[in-house]
Amino acid sequence: MNWTPLNELLPAHALREITLRLAQPEEIAGARAALAREHYLGAPKPAECDVVQLAVRSEQVLAIVVWTRAARRLAARDAWVGWDARTRARRVPLLVQNNRFLVLSRVRQPNLASRVLGLAVDALPAAWARRTGVTPLLAETFVDPERYQGTCYKAAGWIEVGRTAGCGRHGDDYYVRHDQPKRLWLHPLAADAPARLREPLEPLPGEKPRAFGASPVPVKTATSLADALYAVADPRRRQGLQFPLHAMLAAAVLAIASGARTVSDLFRFVQELTPAQRRALRFRPSPKNRDLVPPPGEGCWRKVLQRLDPAELTRAIVHWQLGQTRLPPLLALDGKTLHRGLATLVTLCDAETGAPLVQVAQGGQGHEKNLAHALLAALPPGALDGAIVGGDALYADPALVRPLVQEQGAIALVQLKDNQPKAAAQAETLLAQAAPPFFRLRPKSATAASTSGTTGFSPSPRNSSASSTPPNCSKSSATA
Repeated sequence: MNWTPLNELLPAHALREITLRLAQPEEIAGARAALAREHYLGAPKPAECDVVQLAVRSEQVLAIVVWTRAARRLAARDAWVGWDARTRARRVPLLVQNNRFLVLSRVRQPNLASRVLGLAVDALPAAWARRTGVTPLLAETFVDPERYQGTCYKAAGWIEVGRTAGCGRHGDDYYVRHDQPKRLWLHPLAADAPARLREPLEPLPGEKPRAFGASPVPVKTATSLADALYAVADPRRRQGLQFPLHAMLAAAVLAIASGARTVSDLFRFVQELTPAQRRALRFRPSPKNRDLVPPPGEGCWRKVLQRLDPAELTRAIVHWQLGQTRLPPLLALDGKTLHRGLATLVTLCDAETGAPLVQVAQGGQGHEKNLAHALLAALPPGALDGAIVGGDALYADPALVRPLVQEQGAIALVQLKDNQPKAAAQAETLLAQAAPPFFRLRPKSATAASTSGTTGFSPSPRNSSASSTPPNCSKSSATA
């Protein structure tokens, strides 16, 4: 096997003659020696050479590709996937990192690097599965912007998602700042890889079954949630209450957001938190040992959840959600029935991005209007002051529009169809009297805007001609 770098340009047909294979045990030493000699980072440690691939043509090694375990935390990567800390802790084993890539040539070979990377990525899932027993879903790599632009990665279909923070791992437990941020590139190894990695409810082969000490939100957020849920009345008797209700409810909300489905899942979620994390959720330490913060048992969870008032919990969670972020000026109210009538969701979301802000749910179908009433009732007075809230024809109901305008201070923008014939006729008449430029009256339907709840539907000045719920209104798992 020839490890000497090329000094001449390959013929055009040579790219079709390249084969990519795994390095044999006796070839690993030669590959590491070539990396130590030619790569600016040198050779990786033996423990960081989980999979070594060689691009070969006629016994000439053209390139070396080395793969190892992915980084534990990368802010840009985690944001691109859509991970919280708990999901990341369980699914990092499904990622791999390209920590070395070397083309053995003194002469620039057009398309050689991207060709080798394409072959390497195609062969990686099977090679990694044979080595570790886990089929990876995403590959990552870093490019030093002071040396390279990452053109070959871009040509091979990789996606640049941001830059690192300028820190490197030192040992297994902590990081050291080197102030040399790298460009971060990702390559999905399956068509639906990002969606599968971010979905917490569907277990994936190879993920860690448990995530000790991983919370889906920062400590301050968990504490503020527990404090907000203190307003929920405790249905239990006051005597002998070891576990505060607001602590249990905050833990339950975080557990459900992390994919918990059963009471056993709730119990395991709290059990896997550290004592400091349980203390941040307002659980009490043990009287005998202040360093221990015991979690509730499954029996305690069942007794509390069976006696809880869902409407009161919904109001408390909604109040907390609205306090976490500033509401955008343009909102949409939309409902959806899940999977053959399994449940109905009504969401108040950002009309521009589709991000859900407040959501309520109920089992079965046909509850959209009732849930819309429940969502508005859960909002604190004036929560939507000055915001424009759009909705389809289902929400063209004075019983919904009046509280939206009079109690919440919003500007309601809803469709009018034949389900509201009098209001539609009134809107047609008003539009005919002061129609916007180039406006054509529709013979059987119209759209109007309401800024006052006293007359049901009264149009806004001139430019309030039509609106419907934006099509990008997205849904998420029910939180209340």
